[in-house]
Amino acid sequence: MNVLKPMFFILSLCAFHALAGQISVRYLRGERETYAVGDTVTLSIQINVPPETCSDGMKGTKLFQSGISIVRQSEWREIGRGCRQKEISLRITGNKKRKATLTVVRRNDKQSVTHQLQFKYIF
Repeated sequence: MNVLKPMFFILSLCAFHALAGQISVRYLRGERETYAVGDTVTLSIQINVPPETCSDGMKGTKLFQSGISIVRQSEWREIGRGCRQKEISLRITGNKKRKATLTVVRRNDKQSVTHQLQFKYIF
């Protein structure tokens, strides 16, 4: 019986964390350790959003890029209750900072979540 209390606590914590709003990114094409300027990569961005934070749809979600350009992107689509997904293709363009980054930010009155990817590239 004593084992159930810690297990219940861990499961509750995991469920809370899953509902709190998370951003995950999965590579669909072009994943490499190091990129060259001009390379493209295709990603799937998935955001778990609690229903109470979805009154504005995905308008509170922004993509910021540095050293990359967005070649193509789909609209956000619901793939499950509280789960939205978007596919995006990026081209490495380079910049003065020599850092290529994609930052996904979701902000509203209830929460703020951020996820950043960095792409190493050579000239």
